Amino acid sequence: MIEITANAVADAVIQTQSQKEAPVVIIGSGYAGYNLAEALRQRSAEREILLFTADDGANYSKPGLSNALARDKSAAGLVSETVLEIEQRLDIRIHARCKVTRIDAAQHLLYTDLGEQKYSKLILAQGAAPIRLPFEGDGAEDVLSINDLNDYRCFRNKLEGSKHVTIIGNGLIGCEFANDLSGKGYEVAVIGLTGWPMDRLLPQEIGRRLQTNLTAQGVDWYLENTVEQIEKLAEGYCLTLRDGQVITTDLVVSAVGLKPRTELAETAGIACNRGIVVNGGLRTSVTDIYALGDCAEIQGQLLPYIAPINFGVRALADCLLGRPTMAQYPLMPVMVKTPALPLTLLMPAPDQTGTWQVESTAMGMRGLYVSADGRVLGYALAGDLTSERQQWTDKVAAADELSVA
Repeated sequence: MIEITANAVADAVIQTQSQKEAPVVIIGSGYAGYNLAEALRQRSAEREILLFTADDGANYSKPGLSNALARDKSAAGLVSETVLEIEQRLDIRIHARCKVTRIDAAQHLLYTDLGEQKYSKLILAQGAAPIRLPFEGDGAEDVLSINDLNDYRCFRNKLEGSKHVTIIGNGLIGCEFANDLSGKGYEVAVIGLTGWPMDRLLPQEIGRRLQTNLTAQGVDWYLENTVEQIEKLAEGYCLTLRDGQVITTDLVVSAVGLKPRTELAETAGIACNRGIVVNGGLRTSVTDIYALGDCAEIQGQLLPYIAPINFGVRALADCLLGRPTMAQYPLMPVMVKTPALPLTLLMPAPDQTGTWQVESTAMGMRGLYVSADGRVLGYALAGDLTSERQQWTDKVAAADELSVA
């Protein structure tokens, strides 16, 4: 008969615990973080998954922030799931309102507000932060950026009683917010450095049409201009522009762009450029650490949209479970939320050169970005011509295959 002592049982428990694999840890509760957690759980019912987030962890659609007014959505109305509901649905543990302060990659260890946490695989899904411009004046600190649910909550609170909103930035997000606000009857001013709306994405003719349509909806434009000073008034703000013009407004919103959150990665010695540099399998330069979403840089590009995250999630979930997979990114058109002029865009690759050829029809406008040898490298479709999205996507794909051959 074998005698099992208390010490032997204790030793066995300790050995089992030491052999237990550390959890997969995700930092970030945005679209990338939660969709990766869901993909992992679909593939493995047993794998332990922890998620850390600096905010309250509520699940919501970030792209929906820029047209929430049109849909009569409050901040609370945008929430699809609470932390508790997500934990129960996915059988994961979420540490909300908990900041990760440091990564010890050699020890596979995180330092957080709640203490230390071991990981087997670590995924950085921290997104991007609003770029803050250094304005002069005592009202500069009151400029709002709307990049998450808490930002939107603050924006809606301050919008109460306002009649006029000034948006700094004439890019995609600035135009979406201008459309949303003016569509709800607010007076809107848009200030931008360049000559027409969304100039990095649209040919001038289509950009001007968007400008005209939004003007008819109540948007004033101050282009090839910038804000030099923001002063508080008894009610509202006074903005002085570079050309000397003065705008009086109730609320100022900045939409000048986002910067990937790379600070935590950099302090851990992970290679970063504009974003956290990853390969096709979403691996960073440090073993067992990956990056996904707006904070990641893939083949020299930032891909700040939902579609690339969806394709990356599938590949990364397999990689994390020991099935090495490279993310495959098809051509991914972008649909802009500007009902004043519906737009669908497919930008050419950064290394491709060509010229815009724009045609106006009764149904809308068609802009094709064409190479010197006649290949269609990208497009911008406006109005009802957005229905042509698939046929022009196919032509761009055929041009890509021809260039490779």
